[in-house]
Amino acid sequence: WSQALDWAENLEYAGYSDWRLPNAKELPSIVDYSRCPDVTKSAAIDAILEVTPITNQGGKRDYPYCWTSTTHAQVWQASSAVYIAFGRALGLMQDRRTGRKQLMDVHGAGAQRSDAKSGDRRQLPQPRGPQGDVLRTYNLVRCVRGHVAAPRATGPQVVV
Repeated sequence: WSQALDWAENLEYAGYSDWRLPNAKELPSIVDYSRCPDVTKSAAIDAILEVTPITNQGGKRDYPYCWTSTTHAQVWQASSAVYIAFGRALGLMQDRRTGRKQLMDVHGAGAQRSDAKSGDRRQLPQPRGPQGDVLRTYNLVRCVRGHVAAPRATGPQVVV
């Protein structure tokens, strides 16, 4: 997360150097809920925005989560930050028929998660919460520019 913040704040792209990570209210505004890996075989984002596919924890082609600049001050002493799913939001759930745990999309594209800002995934508690959320500490960045507090008619600009 700190690397994501640093990268965004030092980004020079398209003649601009005022890029930043969007906050937890801005980033979901670009989620396209009519798109998702299982239905459209795409990321849940407008097709004009390129998204690099990843291989998820289950070995399937998927799309990344992206960090926001939002920290949860009350969760794990501010060591937790918010990210948004543009693909599957995986969890390890028990199959009621077999009793075995299986990896499945428990929240869907557009899900907001909050996990450790850093750390080795192998040393973090897995899974977490009632839906068996699979933690992610290696997330991507989708930068925006523009002021956070002052609403703009066109909204924040997004790196394509």
